[in-house]
Amino acid sequence: MSTLGTAGGTDQAAGLRNIFGSEMCRVICIASALDPDSTIHLGHGTAHSIKQLGHRVLLVDEVPLADRKTMSGFLYPVRYDLGQVFSNSVDLTKTIKQIEDNLWYATSVKLRSEVNGRFAKYPKLDERLVKHEVDIDYLVFPTIDPQANIVAYYGNNIKRILVTSTEESCLKRAMVMIRQMAQLQIDEPLAVLIVGGQDEEAGNAAFEKLREAAHRALEQTIESLGWIKAFTAQRVEIDVDDMSFNPVTRGTPHEFVLPHGFFKAISAKITA
Repeated sequence: MSTLGTAGGTDQAAGLRNIFGSEMCRVICIASALDPDSTIHLGHGTAHSIKQLGHRVLLVDEVPLADRKTMSGFLYPVRYDLGQVFSNSVDLTKTIKQIEDNLWYATSVKLRSEVNGRFAKYPKLDERLVKHEVDIDYLVFPTIDPQANIVAYYGNNIKRILVTSTEESCLKRAMVMIRQMAQLQIDEPLAVLIVGGQDEEAGNAAFEKLREAAHRALEQTIESLGWIKAFTAQRVEIDVDDMSFNPVTRGTPHEFVLPHGFFKAISAKITA
């Protein structure tokens, strides 16, 4: 698996491993131009698939509750947030919850406000995990807003993957994300996975359009991870009065339904 960083960043990571006497986890940032709910399910399914390969995985949920349209809360109940860890108000071990064998979960929706308020402090999350002897192989966090200064708090060696659909609105959001991530990924191409569309030809055409725009506007190189078939389903919400299903009143009216093969494909690429 390729890693990101300058020579100084690589030397720093190696030095930390020597100090702590342990291998730091691989950090996987999945930047998604899909809607927030689909992004959360994307990260959750990917974490589960990596776990099925025998790896110890921490899933970090950092999508704000206000952005979720069909989810009433977090995937799993937690009391504390990683943002509180970075402001040194809560111990790390209180924020990480084991869900099942080889799968842990944490929320990090408060980190952005802590960073904006200048309360967040280093060390990074992968360093904290080693220091607290939390043995994790992969840290997976899906995001709809991969700001470089936020992503940097998660680790020293970060693999960034961009997921977008073939829709024009999605490709425009993807360009914004490429600009955000390019600040910390200068020395290697950004990996892009295309989902949805009528067929693979449409997926390839969307990637080429994005590749040309990224090169022309940002001089950023991107590489294709391929195309995954997906379909859209209409979102509904339940009327609690008569328990009937009705079209959603806010947010996008449709969501992506990703096949099981999608998660197998992306986890295989991550762990290769």
